[in-house]
Amino acid sequence: MHTQNEPNPQKSAPSGATILAIISVVFAAVWIAFAYYKGNTADSSRVMLLNPIVPILLIVLLTRVYRWIDIRSIVILEIVMISVWLFMRLLGVLMPFILGFGFAYFFRFIWHALPFKKQYQRGIATVAILLVCGGVLFYTGRQVSRQARQMGVGLLKFYYETLLPYALGEAFTAVTISVNPSVAENEVPNQNTEENPSTETFYLATNNSVYEMHRDAEGKLSRLSITNGAIFGKRVQALAANRNVIYAGTQSGLYRYYKVPPAGNAETLGHSTRPTQIWHKVTETPFDTQRIQAINILQWDDTQIYVGTQNGLYTSNDAGGTWQSVDPTIYSDRSIVGIVSLTDPQGARAIYVASTRQPETETALAQGDLATTADETDTDTASTQANVSPATTTIHWHLEGATFGWRELSSTTQVVYALTSNDVDGASKASNIELYASRSDGLHEWSQLDGWQKTRGTPTSAGMPALWLLTSAPSGLYIGNNTTIWHRATPNAKWQPFTTYRVGIGDAYKDQPIVQEVKSYLTERIPTIAQAGGEAVREGLQFASSIAFGFGGFIATVALALIVFIYANQSFDNYFRSFLTLVPDIHRDAAKAYMREIDNNLQEFLKGLVTVIAIVSIISAIAYSIIGVPFALVIGLLAGICNAIPTFGPFIGGGFAYIAMLMGLAAGDFGIFDFLIRCAFVLGAILGIQAIDNSLISPQIMSDAVDVDPLLIMFAVMVGAAVLGFWGVLLAIPIIVVIKSVIAVSNSNTKLEKVEK
Repeated sequence: MHTQNEPNPQKSAPSGATILAIISVVFAAVWIAFAYYKGNTADSSRVMLLNPIVPILLIVLLTRVYRWIDIRSIVILEIVMISVWLFMRLLGVLMPFILGFGFAYFFRFIWHALPFKKQYQRGIATVAILLVCGGVLFYTGRQVSRQARQMGVGLLKFYYETLLPYALGEAFTAVTISVNPSVAENEVPNQNTEENPSTETFYLATNNSVYEMHRDAEGKLSRLSITNGAIFGKRVQALAANRNVIYAGTQSGLYRYYKVPPAGNAETLGHSTRPTQIWHKVTETPFDTQRIQAINILQWDDTQIYVGTQNGLYTSNDAGGTWQSVDPTIYSDRSIVGIVSLTDPQGARAIYVASTRQPETETALAQGDLATTADETDTDTASTQANVSPATTTIHWHLEGATFGWRELSSTTQVVYALTSNDVDGASKASNIELYASRSDGLHEWSQLDGWQKTRGTPTSAGMPALWLLTSAPSGLYIGNNTTIWHRATPNAKWQPFTTYRVGIGDAYKDQPIVQEVKSYLTERIPTIAQAGGEAVREGLQFASSIAFGFGGFIATVALALIVFIYANQSFDNYFRSFLTLVPDIHRDAAKAYMREIDNNLQEFLKGLVTVIAIVSIISAIAYSIIGVPFALVIGLLAGICNAIPTFGPFIGGGFAYIAMLMGLAAGDFGIFDFLIRCAFVLGAILGIQAIDNSLISPQIMSDAVDVDPLLIMFAVMVGAAVLGFWGVLLAIPIIVVIKSVIAVSNSNTKLEKVEK
């Protein structure tokens, strides 16, 4: 018992080791603050204090001074924070080893889980599993490749047939009618079937697509798109068709589409036969790069074709196999505006060609580029025509089998836009009208008796673009511009609208600068959806590469992980025994206890995880197959694997299902209404599978493997994603399992020490 006069006991001065320990702890704290403030940026690698060797030395130093400081938890916390920073800094280097040993551990788990005891039996089972997985991957790759090709075509069709017309509107650029001798249902125009038993098929080209038009039983006109193959992105300016083949003239050559393959004369490209109903460019022609402005297939010989360009007339006698220039003395420097073949009332077979030698501006107007001009501003047509010098359009004719060449029929200083024959049945035949010509002053008709006369009642109005679309058939005469096509069954009948263009959003606001910018972007900066898709793919690859190379390079990481997996799988247990030899003898038993507990918990976790993946994959594949999701088996397997990612995994798996649905929609496997219904069922399947998994499957299977609060798991996943990105999401639960094992062993050792005391 101390008295009041006794001095207070003095504390002993700290030893040198304690002072060194305090300095080390303070220095480590300052370094941690600096390292986390500076981050893992590229500039930080130039700072010597942030070189990986510094945190390694700090960890060694803190380990050594651990015994000389009273508040040891501070040292432990600093060691953990330095280790985390070092792990993040060296993630690119460590990831191949983490993945390699992780795969080796999983393979070891699968190997021991096989229900075979003998070594050769397990080897055979492993080879069988690898072959099955390889076969599934090969089959899936082929199916995905096929679907991707179909999806590419579907996206192109959507871009040209839906997006551009909806955004910018459309403009008619060419028309033609195929007259076939047999009768077929739902063909148009064919409005006088009792008097005219022939079948007529109407083809229409817009600034974006080519359509075959049909009329249903109720008389409603509909379009059937035949846009595909090489015609995508090409502006069609001329069309010609018969029963089996369609020709389209563009600004860069001639294209062909076989509805029915030519008998005994399959077109080949190299050593492979070209498929039918796909547009292909007619190659090895003298006009490969020229603008095609007029095409005609002879009525009496569908193997003979005439093609008119901006500089010359060409013909083929073998369905486009070989080509010859027609009378270069006349047409080598003339722009062809129309070609007509007909059998006159006397039975003679004649060919008529309208051509113009004129200034470039007027040539563009006369050949179909008027559609572009009128599409930009309809009221500029008349003023544009008034500002160019007069041009002379001459019509020549040639009689088949005659010894004389091409003779001039007539000339006019009025611009001729199109030429067609009189195929109309009825009164017009009796009047001996043979030709119709659309000129800048209206529609004109020609007969041998009366010459050229202006046709009465042509649908014109002030400020309306010139009627430069012209074609005829037994059902009547068709004339139009870039916005409307009119039809007249007989010379005495009134003109009736046959079809009108689709109005786009840009038409209502075409004077707004932003609309002009969008139009310029869609039509010039993205000339084809393939180019846009290629750019998007490149940008996506660059983005993926930037993420992948942030972890040391995706390809390099996978390759190194494979090498590590091969070596680790051969002597997995030996590596861990070697690791234990690095632990001091005094702590080796504790380290073995920790490793044993971690291994047991991971084994239980993997058993539960594989079981849940298998069950969810089977349920998902069955559900998606019933709904009709493309690649249902693969999507179901992906859904099961994604279900291993806590909280967000099921929605990621559902995202794959919707991606497959979009691929099916783009590939044309189903329509938009069917797509919406299936998407609703997919959403119901996702929610139903998630509910079954959360209430029945996972609680029963995973309760023993990972007995952790779900909120803690969600928090761990979010932290892992923020710190390590994708790898953090995958490693979140295994890290929780490891931490849980360490805590369990530590608590067990603490209780044992208390019992011993």
